[in-house]
Amino acid sequence: MPLPPTPPQPVRQTSGPLAEAASDLVGSTFDGLAPPGALVAVAAHGKVAYAATGHARRSPDGAAAPHEPMGWDTRTDAGSVTKILGTTAALMTLANLGHLGVDDPAARYLPGPDPAIRLRDLLEHRAGLREWWPLYLDGPGGTEAAARAARIPRRYAVGSGRHYSDLGFILLGEVVGRIGGGLERSVAELVMTPYGLTATGYRAPVPGGPVAASSAGDWVERRMIATGTPYPVPDTIAAAADAFPGWREHDVVGEVNDGNAFHAFEGAAGHAGLFTTAADLLRFGTGLSDSLAGRGPIRPVTAAAFTAPGADPGQALGFRIWHGPWGRALGHTGFPGVAVAALPDRDAAVAMITNRLHAVPADAGNQPALTDLRPTEPMWLRVLAAAADHLDH
Repeated sequence: MPLPPTPPQPVRQTSGPLAEAASDLVGSTFDGLAPPGALVAVAAHGKVAYAATGHARRSPDGAAAPHEPMGWDTRTDAGSVTKILGTTAALMTLANLGHLGVDDPAARYLPGPDPAIRLRDLLEHRAGLREWWPLYLDGPGGTEAAARAARIPRRYAVGSGRHYSDLGFILLGEVVGRIGGGLERSVAELVMTPYGLTATGYRAPVPGGPVAASSAGDWVERRMIATGTPYPVPDTIAAAADAFPGWREHDVVGEVNDGNAFHAFEGAAGHAGLFTTAADLLRFGTGLSDSLAGRGPIRPVTAAAFTAPGADPGQALGFRIWHGPWGRALGHTGFPGVAVAALPDRDAAVAMITNRLHAVPADAGNQPALTDLRPTEPMWLRVLAAAADHLDH
């Protein structure tokens, strides 16, 4: 059953599986620095339940203002959830309308990619592209940055394996924009309207609620470049990072966290850039589940094609796949600690919002290693298990 444009009044859970999961996310259940706040939400049969705990934003040391609590109307940076909430969903609608085929060569729409690379390869992360590259350090942004992403030598052979790639989705965002007259306009028309997403947008949060902090400036990407972990960059890039004048030092609130999206694409790119809310995440997951059942915005055959396992059983066309007591979960995670999935076997959707990068305060003299941050994946699997338990009872 689809969620109406104005969501039903969500029921806040103070006990039970969802409340326990939210508490675990900010507690000591997992290794790593805990996020300050967390929200877990499930939509099923037109009803919404959620649990929230902790802080969406901590006040700076010495500030008189209280911490901002994590709540139902909190806006969050979606991170890589943008890959499905924006780019994949737009491509799915374009395929649904017959405007493209997933086996089309990417070079049909873009200059630069290897002619052997298909849209399918990019969607399944099998195009052989590098996982990540700080495009904002080696030239101008915008269209020129996307063109450079296409020209960076591949790290792997096309089709040789799944290698998760931001660069691939930057190119897919360019495909959407070229077909639809710009990425933002295309996603608004092809995704926001049909799925009823009223509080989702690129570059900045849609007004109407508090905004979660995502990190203390750009320290994460600065550490990635300095250490070459988890993705190596050449010495020339590391040298450019030392001289880059645009590094942010303040708590990132209401600005896109991802460096390429913020510095190179002014907050709107195929791999990152959306802000959203739990309600809109659930609307999207519900719309996908409904489409598979024949009552959503996408024809069932198209939705099935995009959510079928590819060469990697955990990867569909853009969508990640998780199997467990919840059945199939079709969705994606985001680097700031966000995730969404449709649960078509349960006729449900589930969302998670945390601010895991905000575990490090802006005034920290020595930032920790990246591995000290609590990973998103184990938290998300805990949430999926709690969603299944909630739906069972």
